Amino acid sequence: MNKKIILLVGIALLIMAGCKGKSKAIGNDLPPVNSEQFLGKFSMVETQAGKKQWELEAARALLQEAEKRTKLEKLKLKFYKEEKLTSVLIAEKGDINTETGDMEAVGKVVFTSDSEQVKVETDKLNWDNTRKKIVTDSFVKETRPGGMVTGYGLEAEPDLSRSIIKRDVKAQVIPQN
Repeated sequence: MNKKIILLVGIALLIMAGCKGKSKAIGNDLPPVNSEQFLGKFSMVETQAGKKQWELEAARALLQEAEKRTKLEKLKLKFYKEEKLTSVLIAEKGDINTETGDMEAVGKVVFTSDSEQVKVETDKLNWDNTRKKIVTDSFVKETRPGGMVTGYGLEAEPDLSRSIIKRDVKAQVIPQN
């Protein structure tokens, strides 16, 4: 009986050794762990205490795992407060730090809030996920009922209820009919 057990163990070891060699060959065909991956119709949601804070959608995404970044094309970022949609940011391209949640939107960026009746237009906006603020140093045009303000640099609440344009500020009053 001992000879049978030794024989079975020997056969099992030979089979495992043979399988190990085959898995190495298969493993060589797999992409490296830190590879890039293209995705279509990418989406990501951030919640806090079970409540949706923001939702990100993009037509295409390039995940760069080693850099903890995702490059985005044709993105839409929706902000929520108490489970209600408050504002929407649309841009041609973007970039998200998948570790921190910080984002950058570039190229014909339009950020609107229907409840506040505000529209911000610029070429670049950033979402500071730690501070929960929209920020930029770029030129911005902010349109509200009754007026328009332009200048450089912006810090705003995600629902656009409060915003500050930092320098070279010019305001224009638009008469309401």
